[in-house]
Amino acid sequence: MRHGKYAYIIMWGVLLALFCTSVPALAEGRFKIVIDAGHGGRDQGAAGRKTQEKDITLKIAQRTGKYIRRRTRGVDVILTRDKDEFISLNERANFANFCQADLFISIHANSARGYAEGTETFVWNKRHNPWSLKLAQLIQEEYTERGKRKNRGVKKANFAVLRNTNMPAVLTEVGFISNAQEEKYLRSRRGRRKLAYCIYQAVKQYLETLK
Repeated sequence: MRHGKYAYIIMWGVLLALFCTSVPALAEGRFKIVIDAGHGGRDQGAAGRKTQEKDITLKIAQRTGKYIRRRTRGVDVILTRDKDEFISLNERANFANFCQADLFISIHANSARGYAEGTETFVWNKRHNPWSLKLAQLIQEEYTERGKRKNRGVKKANFAVLRNTNMPAVLTEVGFISNAQEEKYLRSRRGRRKLAYCIYQAVKQYLETLK
């Protein structure tokens, strides 16, 4: 009977250990989120008629960080850049890995020929990480329901910042800077704050699923 009891305890201990390694745990300490403002410095990214992608992404990243810091307990937010400077793709991923981040969010603005509109969020096409997919879905839902933006869906891509990071990671495109109407929205303080708030709300819901 005693041996059976010990075997039962060991079995549940093994199952618990396997579960904990597959789920980002909030209980182990402060949760770290790295927010990456796409492009910067000599790399302007996509260009609209009046704005550059690097400036839009920085402002949205900064605002997203403020929302998370002020409204979420037990979370540290770290930006890959907080000014107009060039940082390589590998440096961004390595920085998130060095920080031992629990979550990585890269913010970008889209561009295309002709009339294209809407938001889309990417996960790495070779990493079937359910947590990356979960966050991407939440972000897209927020863009649609709260932000009233066109939903282009969750997609898979082989982006370096997704491929080279060790934690759940997404790259989100907040709109098309090549579209005059969307560029106007992205240039406006109201538009940027709305998009940042959507990302914050998605992160908030994501964190609630981990508790």
